[in-house]
Amino acid sequence: MLLLIVSVAGIIFNNVLALHQQQAGVHDWNKRLFGELKYIQVQDQTIFYQNTDNQNGIIEKSTGQVKQRNTYTMCDSYNYVTYEPNQQIIQLFNEGYQVLAEKEIIGKIDHCLIGLNGEFIIIYGQTIFSTFNNKFTEKVDHQIIYAGYIFDVPVVVLQKQNEVCIYSIKESISQNYCVESLSNGNIHEFGNTLIYQDNKFAYQLKENSAKSLDFEIIKKVDQFVGFSQTFVINDKSKKQIVNLDGQVEYELSQDEFVIQNLESQKYYYILKQKNNELKIVTFDRDTKQTHSEIIELQTNSLILNAFLIDQNKRQFLIQYQDLQTVLIDNKGIKWSTEQSLISIDTVFYEKYENQEQTHKNSYYESLEKHGTNNPLFLVQNVISRVLNEIRDLQEVVTHFIDNVGKEKVQTREMEQTYGLKQKVYFLTTYGTLLCYDTQEQSLLIKLQINNQDKSFKLVAHHQIDSNLITHFDNNDAQPTHVLFYYSKEKQRLNTFVLDLQHGIIQQVASQSSKNIIWTLPYRVEGGPGQHHNIVILIDEENNIFTYPKHDAINTKEIILYRNDNGVLKGYKLFNNQLVDIWTINMKDEILIIRSSYHVGEENPRVAIWDDRKVIYKLIDHSNFAVLTSDGDKLKLFIINAKTGKIIYQSVQSEADFNQPINLVFDEHQVFVTYYNKSQMMFEIWTIEIYHAKIEVSFIKMLENYYFTKTPIITNYYKSDFEAFFLQQVYGYPLGIKYLGMSRTQKSLTKKNLLIITTTGQLHSLDRNLVSTRRREKADQPILEYSLQSAELPPYQYQLPINFLNTLSYHQTFDIEKFSIESTNLESSALLLVYGSDIFFTRIAPDKTYDMLLDNFNYNALIATTVLIVIATKVLSRLVKSSKQVKQFYLN
Repeated sequence: MLLLIVSVAGIIFNNVLALHQQQAGVHDWNKRLFGELKYIQVQDQTIFYQNTDNQNGIIEKSTGQVKQRNTYTMCDSYNYVTYEPNQQIIQLFNEGYQVLAEKEIIGKIDHCLIGLNGEFIIIYGQTIFSTFNNKFTEKVDHQIIYAGYIFDVPVVVLQKQNEVCIYSIKESISQNYCVESLSNGNIHEFGNTLIYQDNKFAYQLKENSAKSLDFEIIKKVDQFVGFSQTFVINDKSKKQIVNLDGQVEYELSQDEFVIQNLESQKYYYILKQKNNELKIVTFDRDTKQTHSEIIELQTNSLILNAFLIDQNKRQFLIQYQDLQTVLIDNKGIKWSTEQSLISIDTVFYEKYENQEQTHKNSYYESLEKHGTNNPLFLVQNVISRVLNEIRDLQEVVTHFIDNVGKEKVQTREMEQTYGLKQKVYFLTTYGTLLCYDTQEQSLLIKLQINNQDKSFKLVAHHQIDSNLITHFDNNDAQPTHVLFYYSKEKQRLNTFVLDLQHGIIQQVASQSSKNIIWTLPYRVEGGPGQHHNIVILIDEENNIFTYPKHDAINTKEIILYRNDNGVLKGYKLFNNQLVDIWTINMKDEILIIRSSYHVGEENPRVAIWDDRKVIYKLIDHSNFAVLTSDGDKLKLFIINAKTGKIIYQSVQSEADFNQPINLVFDEHQVFVTYYNKSQMMFEIWTIEIYHAKIEVSFIKMLENYYFTKTPIITNYYKSDFEAFFLQQVYGYPLGIKYLGMSRTQKSLTKKNLLIITTTGQLHSLDRNLVSTRRREKADQPILEYSLQSAELPPYQYQLPINFLNTLSYHQTFDIEKFSIESTNLESSALLLVYGSDIFFTRIAPDKTYDMLLDNFNYNALIATTVLIVIATKVLSRLVKSSKQVKQFYLN
């Protein structure tokens, strides 16, 4: 009774803390990135750029935001060309006005030049197209390694077998001259000329001749300062600016960077970052005088590249080695961005911990430590339970009183409790670790991995127990992130530990090693209720070691497999030994291998309720799928890793291998996407595995579904194992670039297919629409023991597209893959999609599973609760009165 009254009071006097259906998706945000800059042009408030991945784009000078990317190719400061790849149309623009449209371009545009007569020169692959007079198109026989200008004359540099040749493009394409060279040389712009350099030769390339340069000087060059016709050379401990004759103009320190002045050759701007200060030195080449100024800028990274934006305002665009990019002027920092996010190694999350949730519950600690049935601690556990319940109730009441009227505080704490507001960590290929708030987008932590060069690549990221790590300054027994980096060149493995609580990255190990093939998280069982986590590492020579070092890895069998140059091999790890158990020689080229096992999804639902019967999924995490190619045929194999037995194989024809191909294996379903040339459409090929057993008895449904914890497992060692494999093909009207699957905390709600389209949108597709159990005709009768479903719509080849399920709405992004994190709400998950852009949203495939509808009737809830209270009170009085009457008659 008291509980009901308190509930009513809480509803009346406090805002209901419930996640509404409409709240899913309202916290979307995105970042568009320009990456590592290679070349820029400045025009008014716009910065045109090209990065090291040859992407073109526009940066808004006032904010640093990317406005456009890959929609155009700049020819000079005023002329540009756009290309529509689907229609193979180019549009030429002169100072913003369209001047010509052509349909003759096939392929991505690599370069655009403006000829001496104002014509457009478009270069794609080995083809040169010019709009001069009646236009001409010519295909050259060798690779074009550079396209640009020599004294305003458009030229291309071709790499032949033992020479490079310079061709000028005027009324036609003509060869000027060739010089001896090796392959894989580099071209640098040097004022109105070019510098060619390979491992043996160095030339200054002019229009009709080449000047040989001192190779010993050129190989020491750090930077070409083209407009002043000088070099920055690095010779041991010295760094100098020298001219073509080798004369030294200025002495530099190792951490200084030189910016050339594009408007005048009179000055050098020399930048140096040290001790969170940026020093800018202006050097007058004529008077040899210098002028210095200092700007406070919080970074310990060295300068990677820098550009002069505006000489009058002394504006500089500076990019550091960790790709932090800042725009500064004489007033300070205008804006700063973290561009290392354009190249992400891995993404992981950390939930917030509310202050009310941080206290230790001694009752549950005792259960975990001593076991649930230990009679020695029975009384202690009972007392501890009572005291902790009183404490929790006290905190709830205090929290309720403190937060009356504080809607924003309540909402934030609610979202943190539900896991809808988390910390997301990005580990980039530049060695930076960046932590953002998923809702507020604020940068919370920035750390840098040092002590290793670019040859080290991330091998794996796992979580282990920090109290097992030696030489690590953290005594808290909490899970700690560990990173493994490997260098094939140096054959060395570096191990780093991330202490997120204190904001520290610490290198804890470095050892010689062969190439690492497997890294496996492993749980070592201790005493009652005790365990700890380690990582098992296995190299290409089958050497086995652990981190932290541990000898007890022989408690259970581990099955492994890998692709060894077209040969599939299976292994069994047991008693610290790796033993070969099977081998499969694949005749065709292996494209993709996917496992059915996903970390955190060990106990999925194995039964499907469908029209008064239960159908059992056949879920075996030791199965994996392999895609191979044979001509235009796409072959799929499903293999059991324990036995090496191919349990299913099938083939699809007319596949276009120039288009993206995807493979996803989730629970009992395999999804393959590819482009079908005959249908001229992307297709989704679905394979589903079911147990032959179909239950129609209500009693046995309860026994097999509710009261049995052991899922149905098929014995693949038998030749007649009971399994049904169903397959179906669906046409998908949109292009499919990448395919994945949503997931939730307990895998209780349905999962949708998540599709990155070829146009850069994110689409959610109900996977019931691509089920193999859709019947062929609407009026087709369903047999009692049939796997076909009466609840699913009838089969049709082309899938309908509901644009309301486009998670990116009308926006398009340059995205390649995604990271999904479950929340404490079974219906909801956090979805982060990344590539050259980053897009974040919340998804809820089963929206109403644990969320209130938008039209939820609070008044009805209050009225119902009040009626229950009144009815309970009335009934209790009637029961009491009835007892008194009976007692009267008995007496």
